[in-house]
Amino acid sequence: MVALVIRTLYNNQGWIDRCKQPYNDPLCYYCPDNKLGLNIKPPSPGCDPCDGSCWEQTLCSQYFWGCTPQGNFWGKRTQPGMKVFFVFRERNSPRLYTLWRKTTISSIDASINTSGLSGMNGYYLIRFTPFSPAPRDKWVQHLTSNTIVGCPWGQGNYRYIPSRIETVLNGLI
Repeated sequence: MVALVIRTLYNNQGWIDRCKQPYNDPLCYYCPDNKLGLNIKPPSPGCDPCDGSCWEQTLCSQYFWGCTPQGNFWGKRTQPGMKVFFVFRERNSPRLYTLWRKTTISSIDASINTSGLSGMNGYYLIRFTPFSPAPRDKWVQHLTSNTIVGCPWGQGNYRYIPSRIETVLNGLI
């Protein structure tokens, strides 16, 4: 396996800050009430900005992602320099995805984070080469899980992909 695909939640602040009006933005569909049982603290009804917490709020400013569930380790397949593609589920068809960015892994923490910082503590983290989201008009929409990972995507928020799929995704964004 040569690359990683991470399934994120949509973030209407460019994955840099808390979403504005999460209950009014249809693409924030999965956060209120945590419909999918995700590793997030969902927003309170009517909050603006979001008062919940998730890794998506700082993905494009702190550049890390944890291995889930908490306490698990990234495997030996995860290596610095590996390409990483980011997708989110589309609202009207949870079986379709939007590819919104790619980057590479800059480093892998040597141990589980014990900083005490919310969202980091207790997770084995990978860190990314700094990136910002592609402009919205460059996002690639309506991709199936077969296109992005080569098979149906059930639980979990990341998948390793072979070079043939990495080549396709790399050409899309």
